[in-house]
Amino acid sequence: MRGARRSAFLLYLGIFVGEVVWTALVPLVPTYSQHYGLSKLEGGMLLAAASVTILAVSIPATVLADRFGARRLTLAAMMLMAMSDLATGLSGSYWELLASRMLFGVGFGIVWTTGVGWLGEVAGTSQARALSLTVTTAGLGGITGPAFAGIAVERYGLAAPFVACAVVTAAVFAGMLTIPATTGLRPETTLPLATTIRRVAGDRLVLASLLTMTLGGFVGGAVNLLAPLQLHRNGLSESTIGLVFSVAALTFIASSALVARFGERAASVRVACLSAAAMAAALLLVVASTSSQAVIGFLLARGPISALMFTITFPLGVVGARRAGVSLTAVAALLNIVWSAAALVGPIAAGAMAEATSSQATYVCLIVTLLVGAAWMAQAHGEERAARYARDSAYRTSGR
Repeated sequence: MRGARRSAFLLYLGIFVGEVVWTALVPLVPTYSQHYGLSKLEGGMLLAAASVTILAVSIPATVLADRFGARRLTLAAMMLMAMSDLATGLSGSYWELLASRMLFGVGFGIVWTTGVGWLGEVAGTSQARALSLTVTTAGLGGITGPAFAGIAVERYGLAAPFVACAVVTAAVFAGMLTIPATTGLRPETTLPLATTIRRVAGDRLVLASLLTMTLGGFVGGAVNLLAPLQLHRNGLSESTIGLVFSVAALTFIASSALVARFGERAASVRVACLSAAAMAAALLLVVASTSSQAVIGFLLARGPISALMFTITFPLGVVGARRAGVSLTAVAALLNIVWSAAALVGPIAAGAMAEATSSQATYVCLIVTLLVGAAWMAQAHGEERAARYARDSAYRTSGR
């Protein structure tokens, strides 16, 4: 039991340090934009760079895990993350920075695929709760990253936060080497990719999980570009912007930890639908005003709603995967793909639209997208209830 907890802690720590690096860039986008003379679109590309490679690596990571085991791939990914962190800190041009962030995405994408699968194996019967806590762990990284980066850059320069993270990531890698090699091995049986996709497409819980992750990633990517730029235009410093995001992350963490306690009981399409509708309502704040008060108010409101959206994706995925007869690693890979795709498209689309129209018009488009997704989930929830009622009726009839 103690060995399993230690192994889980190290895997959570790998996710945590990766999330610190991921979110550290958010308050620095205005600084990099000014330093390199970037447009909003180029700033969006910088935020989305890691998402490109996360998207590209998720399915190959699953295939390689089937061949070499999740342990080996996760360890390799941690070393790759350490190298990319160092490269980010030492980048001397926009294109070097972009390339280093893409390299980081390769490692981080593998960790969120094979590392999550490894964690699920370590957790045993507590899979849903353990995987829900990965979102809480990411939230802890989210609160640490922006504040740490903002303060470190103001005191020590742009390289400081990423060089420090490279050292910590290398230390976590060394710790993971001590995890007993009895978990994270090659699975005994695997399904062909086409079969996995076909089964996933037929399960509403997995589909709702993927849609919720997509909506959360798309909105998050767009907001992480537009909100810091607006606060910067309103006169807030990098450290203040980082502090705002960190305070907002506190509500995310508390809410995520609460939702994670419910484990599989949180696996509800209805809850996913309500969370998407709530996010759409919160966005009305920044549609109504671009003042710092409105933007900060939205970011604080976004915290618990985002926590609900992201945290329930894993319980939905775990229950759906079990029902569909597919592997947890495969569902984790699909969640990784839709999240990275959304996080890739979100900032780029938001940057392009904000350039052509305005930030407020972009927020309106986000609201429409969320409401469309909520409508699909409402329909899926109705179909799920009808199917459950039909099964229960058939069981009662056969019982007589």
